[in-house]
Amino acid sequence: MGEKKRSITKIMRALHRDIGFLMIGLTVVYCLSGIVLLYRDTDMFTIDKQYIETIEKQISADELGDALGLRRIHVSSETADTIYFNYGTYCKTSGVADYTINTYPDFVWAINGFHKLKSRYNMHWIGLIYGVLLLFLAISSYWMYKPKSKKFKRGLVLSAIGLLIAVLSLYLY
Repeated sequence: MGEKKRSITKIMRALHRDIGFLMIGLTVVYCLSGIVLLYRDTDMFTIDKQYIETIEKQISADELGDALGLRRIHVSSETADTIYFNYGTYCKTSGVADYTINTYPDFVWAINGFHKLKSRYNMHWIGLIYGVLLLFLAISSYWMYKPKSKKFKRGLVLSAIGLLIAVLSLYLY
């Protein structure tokens, strides 16, 4: 029985090591994405991007946001030929809209997609596998040290502190 226990420990340690190395790349991307998303209510990590596009002519101020695919559009003034809005202008006679929006660079949109995956997308399997492997790494860390060692007991205390922080965070949220 002791021989089997040691082999399980060896297997868990090897899997923990190998899966840990495998997860480094995904973890870096998820970390960067998470940091960017923390500050999504600010202009941090964003750039101004100018657009000039031709849409249907003679669109009303009420229809302009839908025609351009913009949310939170506010018309500041309107003349016979031009609609002035918070992002730019729209010429009714030519249909040309010239506007600037504050947005993420394309690579930031791409990495943020990892955090916003939904089950209807095929890519959701990456998020699911990543979550399962992270759970494995958390649990398999208990096989790194013998249960009677100081490091194991320290690990239990740190685990309890981490759980307490998570519960307090949920309570305070």
